[in-house]
Amino acid sequence: MTERKITNQNDVDKIIERLIAQSEKELEVLFARSLKEIKQTLSDMYAKYESDDPHVTWTEFNKYNRLNKQLARIADMMTNDYREVAKAIKKTQQNVYIEQYMMSLYLYEMASQTSMEFDVPTPAVINKAIEQPIEFIKLVPTLQKHRNEILKRIRIHITQGVMSGEGYSKTAKAISDDIGMSKAQALRVARTETGRALSQANLDSAHIAQDNGFKMMKRWFATKDAKTRDTHRHLDGKSIPLNENFKSSGCVGQAPKLFVGVASAKENINCRCKLLHYIDEEDLPGVMRVRNDDGMTEVVPSMTYSDWEKMKRKGGE
Repeated sequence: MTERKITNQNDVDKIIERLIAQSEKELEVLFARSLKEIKQTLSDMYAKYESDDPHVTWTEFNKYNRLNKQLARIADMMTNDYREVAKAIKKTQQNVYIEQYMMSLYLYEMASQTSMEFDVPTPAVINKAIEQPIEFIKLVPTLQKHRNEILKRIRIHITQGVMSGEGYSKTAKAISDDIGMSKAQALRVARTETGRALSQANLDSAHIAQDNGFKMMKRWFATKDAKTRDTHRHLDGKSIPLNENFKSSGCVGQAPKLFVGVASAKENINCRCKLLHYIDEEDLPGVMRVRNDDGMTEVVPSMTYSDWEKMKRKGGE
């Protein structure tokens, strides 16, 4: 396991940001592959059946139901590609959840000089945490809707291109734009879903700290730029007890991207805000208090995150 230096929340944020960036690159590759496959199918069609006469081209494309068969093939490819997108997003949610959960607890232990009692989340526990979708936002149905919309546009562009005799280049350009839009939608979904897993992990780890006897507080932290929605600017810096809800636009939520209510989609989608949880201590000490097998406690030097994680995972086996 690679040694990672974690001393504060900024270190945690950087690790999570790298995970998310890696995931977005994977989605970029998936959509680039999808575009290549569709354009190759289209290129093969035109190479076989294109003519200088648009009427002849249209007739050849439709002979033996050729056009519909190729469109059905593209639809199948899109279905498989979107399944891969859904799997990639879910994998990132799982990775982000466990990393955020464990690193947050590490910081709590270092700050409080106390060894906390908790179980390392199993895959089943992680899935249960991330599969509680926000109202009106569900991963697979959302991606299915996007797939249907883009496929419809692709079918129209190919059909109109063949009928009007526009040729391969213009039709391929239109399809490239369609796939580009589809990729942007998928990235937006990925950011929202990954952010939701991040918020949930933050909440769950804070509840562990509270269950171990600490009075936990949480503070809304909004991104400081012109893109931040007005409703979240007003929440910036607001601190409340862990079990209380934030309120915005008639919605309530435990954390950013976890609002429920009539306007919850508007509040959650593409939100870039974060939630900071904290206890009384502000600085990380050089020592920590741990509990031995006999129930007694002792003060020992603070350990690195990698050593701490190994100890916790071993204890959960």
